[in-house]
Amino acid sequence: MCGIFGILADTLPQGAIIKEALDSIRHRGPDDEGYVFFDGVDHGYSAASGNDSSPELKERYRNVVDLDTGGHPLVLGNRRLAIIDLSPRGHQPMSYANDDFWITYNGEIFNYRELRRELSTLGCSFLSNTDTEVVLAAYSQWGNECVSRFNGQWAFCIYDRRKKRLFCSRDRFGIKPFYYWFDGRHFAFASEIKALLKLPFVKKELNRPLIADFMLFHMHHHTRESLYVGINQLLPSQNLIVDIREMNIQTNTYYRLYYSDEMGKYSNTQAMKYADDIRDILIDAVKIRLTSNVPVGSCLSGGLDSSSIVVIIDKLLKEGGTVAETVGKKQKAFTVCFDDPLVDEKKYADEVIKHTNVNGFFVYATAERLWKELDDFLFYQDGLCFMTNVYGGWEAMRLASHHVKVVLNGQGGDELFGGYSPYEDLYLAGMIREKRFIECLAYLSKKSRLYGFTHSFKKSLMSLYLALVPNELNELKVYLFKKKNKPKLDSIRDLLGDYYLDKGSLDRMIDRLRSFNHQLYCDLTKDYLPQLLHYDDRNASAFSIENRVPFVDHRLIECVSDIPAIYKCYGGWRKWLLRLAMRDLLPEKIRWRKDKIGFSTPENAWIGHQYSPIPSLVSRYGVKEYGKHFLWKFYLVHRLLARHEQNVSA
Repeated sequence: MCGIFGILADTLPQGAIIKEALDSIRHRGPDDEGYVFFDGVDHGYSAASGNDSSPELKERYRNVVDLDTGGHPLVLGNRRLAIIDLSPRGHQPMSYANDDFWITYNGEIFNYRELRRELSTLGCSFLSNTDTEVVLAAYSQWGNECVSRFNGQWAFCIYDRRKKRLFCSRDRFGIKPFYYWFDGRHFAFASEIKALLKLPFVKKELNRPLIADFMLFHMHHHTRESLYVGINQLLPSQNLIVDIREMNIQTNTYYRLYYSDEMGKYSNTQAMKYADDIRDILIDAVKIRLTSNVPVGSCLSGGLDSSSIVVIIDKLLKEGGTVAETVGKKQKAFTVCFDDPLVDEKKYADEVIKHTNVNGFFVYATAERLWKELDDFLFYQDGLCFMTNVYGGWEAMRLASHHVKVVLNGQGGDELFGGYSPYEDLYLAGMIREKRFIECLAYLSKKSRLYGFTHSFKKSLMSLYLALVPNELNELKVYLFKKKNKPKLDSIRDLLGDYYLDKGSLDRMIDRLRSFNHQLYCDLTKDYLPQLLHYDDRNASAFSIENRVPFVDHRLIECVSDIPAIYKCYGGWRKWLLRLAMRDLLPEKIRWRKDKIGFSTPENAWIGHQYSPIPSLVSRYGVKEYGKHFLWKFYLVHRLLARHEQNVSA
């Protein structure tokens, strides 16, 4: 976890402004601070220090506030969270090949040791033990194609002095953030929007169509646009190249996920082979994510995904090796609890802890604390989050920060293996469309034994509806959407001033209903998982720790995405393959959990709490009848607009 920043312009802002911008994301990297300014003649450079730079660098370089930025059209800045090679050799921005290449980098390349050995045989030399230097050496050797060799999570900008260009990249699934501004005269980038908003040439205009998408579809990371007009995000799996001489930019997609859209025929032998492959890849994905020079722990909700990670780490510890150097003799696991038994999963976390050699740590998230620190929470989230359960993640990261500097969590497991109930609707719809009625009835029969007849009958009706109207689905959905949401749309119009409905957003919501595996593909690559990863990144960075997600290892995603749908829901169970893969590792009570709480919070109670400002607000707009999620979003948008107006007036 680091904070990256840079500006390319005819005239750079003063050093104090540049420092203020980078300081706004200090939480991402409080361990070190660095700046490098490049001139516009022979592309020489001047380094500068900051308050958090090492004493050695403070003695060697002037403070950035005192530096004359004139004649320097380019600056790179970095706030470092030291994870690999804690020495000053890891200082950024870092150079390579006689200062021909410079980088400001946020992330971890988990296969950097293998790449370093390969690069060494090709003649590359290294002065540090960092993965940062490996990224630079890989770029010097393989150019743009270097990113295809990385297994990790990253966002970086490399200044190539030979080609007079900036090469920027973001990891395959958007684990690490990269925002940028380009108006033809200025190019600026940063890890978070708040750093760009500090710059005088960046306009502060809210993107109201995207805010409407947030309220209607729960999405605000589904396009390259951000909450502010003109501030865009580099999408997952994209590179961005800036030609310094021509002052133009271009983006390209370097990775595409392919998936099987087949329903397939079930074979128990084949299912076990798939499960074994998944088990091997997931164990290795966890193992390489334990690489660190600082303590590593794990988040534990008690669900299938996070519990799988905890038991795998426990297995690795028992096998010996170097894992204990970062995890310790006893693994540390962090659990968020609630005083509402309907959403509290502590009993499941306790089951995993009892089954393993784990030291469990617990924190109770409360409405009082949420409303007390809402300003801080939303500052780190850049203003919006679609449910209060994001605050549960915030509490987990705060708890973890008292004990470790790196955490692993189970994000991505549901989107990969089909853990949410709407996925099941599409699975059954696919059965019906292929006229596999006996198999569909067999699934529903087994489901009814697990969950009860009423639940299964409701599912079958939904699946039948989805299956029988594929050709008319677009028009029907649009009609139902407009009819059922008219009062809500009126409320949004009252709040935003005009009614913004992006037809493209509605089309995207409809398109994903094509099939079970297509829905998983969309959620993994287009919007839902990237948005969840955004929340995780912000929660972790708020407390200066690094978040790692083994289920988002591209090898695992490619393996599972290529498996026919019949193996992902089977015998009345969702996430069938993961349950098979975790045999003999997970406690049976966890492996065969029927309920899915999904890291929920007591949202109704929290929204109606005595400290909550929501009840008095929503009555003004006549939206009392709407659900808890809408009321929460409605309040956040109202708050965002009010604060924006205050800032504009000021």
